[in-house]
Amino acid sequence: MSQHLRDVLRDYYIQCGFSVIVLSANNIKYTVTCSSEGCGWRLHAGRLPDGMTWAIKSIQNPEHTCVGVEGRNPMVNVKWAARVLLEDIREHNDTPTKALNEKLSGRFGITMCMSTLYRVRKKALIEIHGSHDVSYSHLPTYCEVIHSTNPGSIAHCAWNPPTHVERPLAFVNIFISFKGCLEGLFAGCRSLIGIDGAHLKGNYGAGEDEEAWNFFIWHLKRALEHSGRGDEWCIISDRQKGIENALSNYWPKCDRRICCKHLSKNWKRKFAGPLMLSLFWRVCGAYSPFTFRKAMETLKKVNPMAVEWLADLGEQSAWTIHKFNPVVTSDVNKSNFVESFNATLGIERCRPVLTLLECK
Repeated sequence: MSQHLRDVLRDYYIQCGFSVIVLSANNIKYTVTCSSEGCGWRLHAGRLPDGMTWAIKSIQNPEHTCVGVEGRNPMVNVKWAARVLLEDIREHNDTPTKALNEKLSGRFGITMCMSTLYRVRKKALIEIHGSHDVSYSHLPTYCEVIHSTNPGSIAHCAWNPPTHVERPLAFVNIFISFKGCLEGLFAGCRSLIGIDGAHLKGNYGAGEDEEAWNFFIWHLKRALEHSGRGDEWCIISDRQKGIENALSNYWPKCDRRICCKHLSKNWKRKFAGPLMLSLFWRVCGAYSPFTFRKAMETLKKVNPMAVEWLADLGEQSAWTIHKFNPVVTSDVNKSNFVESFNATLGIERCRPVLTLLECK
């Protein structure tokens, strides 16, 4: 019997709420009857002349006279539910389990426990996007394809050495920079680059460790060295320790800006109140030495400790506009443009790494 015919019969049995057994079978026909004694329900299926296709020929006594299957139907399992809900999950990958139960109830008159539906959705997503394990194993080939189809691009992935004690040959990092993006950046874009981390939320969720930032900053510097504008580039980000250390180790001469949006969150914890927040933005947004000096004098009168807090940030060229390097030709002091990109990833962060890299 073909798999398609088996699936059709299974769906019919579950929808009707009855279990069945095969009475007789050969290469030409199948006869199926209700397993309950005394019930006359019977189905006949046969092979069509093409020798490949099976079809249901007839159903005798279509109304069951038995009480049906009571309790849990063994046919209603994760594999079956993942198949019948596959297209629904494909359309909306993050469909809640409650909505999946409603679909099963409306179509087949059955419900499943929530914990089982989580496994159903997981199985369906693996069939749609592939598994995380397989996705990571394809990364070396993915880098080779980028090199062959986009000459001049940079694609490099790193793995733990075979001698690694805890995780030998485990994936560590990947860096991709397409030639077209680099040429466009060199040709007409301002030399301000925003950096931020995005946590992966899949089976092998990853954060932002120092090793990853070292890997990224080293490759970023290597990619930008070809532009001939090595002294013009400016990095804006928050004050993550990994970023700071990576820039100090691999790109110490790079111009640096600190995202004032992130600074303001720390500022509000230390100096609460709308007045202090207003003075903070007045100092950070000053476009001239005169307005900066006036704002600092006012801030010192209100709370002298706030001036000391700002001094601990380091060079003023990293956080106040009037000290920014004019070569960069940008007065941006917030990394909102990077945060907006992170927001577009959304649910894709849960997907296998290749699906994430190919998402639009």
